Amino acid sequence: MGLCLQDWLDLVAQRAPEELVRIKRPVAPAQFESAAVVDSLERQGRLPAVLFEQVSDLKGRPWQGAILNNTFATFKKVALALGLDSDARLPLLERILELAGQGIPPHIIPNDQAPVRSWLRQGEGLDLSRLPIVRHTELDGGPYLTPIVCAKNQDGRYNVSWNRMQYLDKSHLAIYMSPRHLWSYFAAAEAEERDLPIAVVLGHHPAFHLTGALLTPPGQDEYHAAGGVMEHSLALTPSQVWGEDFLVPAEAELVIEGRILAGRRCVEGGFGEFTGYTGPQRLSWVVEVEAIYGRQRPIIIDIFPCQTEHINAHLPIEASIYQRAKQAVPGVAGICWVGSGGPFNLVLSLKKRTEGEPMRAAMAAMSASNFIKHVIVVDEDIDPEDKGQVMWALASRVQADQDVTILKNLQGQVLDPSLRHEIKSSGMIIDATKPLDRPFPQRGEVPAEVRQNLDLARYLED
Repeated sequence: MGLCLQDWLDLVAQRAPEELVRIKRPVAPAQFESAAVVDSLERQGRLPAVLFEQVSDLKGRPWQGAILNNTFATFKKVALALGLDSDARLPLLERILELAGQGIPPHIIPNDQAPVRSWLRQGEGLDLSRLPIVRHTELDGGPYLTPIVCAKNQDGRYNVSWNRMQYLDKSHLAIYMSPRHLWSYFAAAEAEERDLPIAVVLGHHPAFHLTGALLTPPGQDEYHAAGGVMEHSLALTPSQVWGEDFLVPAEAELVIEGRILAGRRCVEGGFGEFTGYTGPQRLSWVVEVEAIYGRQRPIIIDIFPCQTEHINAHLPIEASIYQRAKQAVPGVAGICWVGSGGPFNLVLSLKKRTEGEPMRAAMAAMSASNFIKHVIVVDEDIDPEDKGQVMWALASRVQADQDVTILKNLQGQVLDPSLRHEIKSSGMIIDATKPLDRPFPQRGEVPAEVRQNLDLARYLED
């Protein structure tokens, strides 16, 4: 058939067993217990995937399934999801772009062959409180799911996106949508006074989840893109509510079917965000749930907000930013967005050939995503992942009155806590590259050929 979450878990256990921890003691996710375990591990500098094998639902009752955290917390685990041996940043970003660009059409299987259709809750038997919905941070407005949401446009194109969803009652969830594809699908439906059908996927192979962060062109079907990222045709099956008019991932762990209601809003949040801060309460949208079904013992992938996993799950966005910058300036040699000191900062390294290229590369990167407001461009002799080297370049290659450009009236990211307007922002580009139009000192280094030929072990022998 296709790929599923268990395939990835087996691969991690085989190839990187240190990257997987199994918790066999019972935990209550709605009482912050699973979050506390993951948080404590990260405070120790440990980021393994954590599989909670005994979890309780919102009412404290045992649930016949598991929760998986830290799926994306290290590049090693992401690399294994993408069939890559190297977990270095640049090969990983190039791999994401390669896979996303190829696209593989999905295939359809009947419900009786779909692993996700092992059981069904609908009508009187439907109750969201029977799920192990997690509370993550202290000021969260309630228990939250962190799923992939699948939706279908009027032209038949499917979108796959990450969206937070807050538990409201046994048949309703609140959903937050950034102004991107899913939001535009709903806006078009609501303009016609129609609800928007969605399928909420609570677990699948991690490569499927990574598709939710791709900056795909508006005309690309993301079920096709998911097949490319997974390197396997995505298995789909008719939905419970809409049949063949809406197809859902057949090898998912658990699916919630529902409708984003036209003309309805609710108070949602706060919620701990990738920024590291708790976002405010917002007026968000309401989902009415109509069916829940899943595997015999489903594993829910939960993304811990405010932590390393949350920002690492955005690696496909970084890949798209890198692609856009390199298209504008082929000399772009490296990038660091995830891990650059915050989700709104970006460091680009550049093999500069002419003056003006740093600004052009930075502007191309900023145009790729409204996440970015600060760009630092360094030379290729600076590792963009090494904050010490980047700060040295800022200290020794920048004159503020000439090399810092302030940009005003940019579209910002609504989750940026520093905004003074709902979405309008400002930006900054710092050209920390060496000038080409005048002499500049050379780095003080041991000759390269001596360093490369040195057998250090011989000198350290007793």
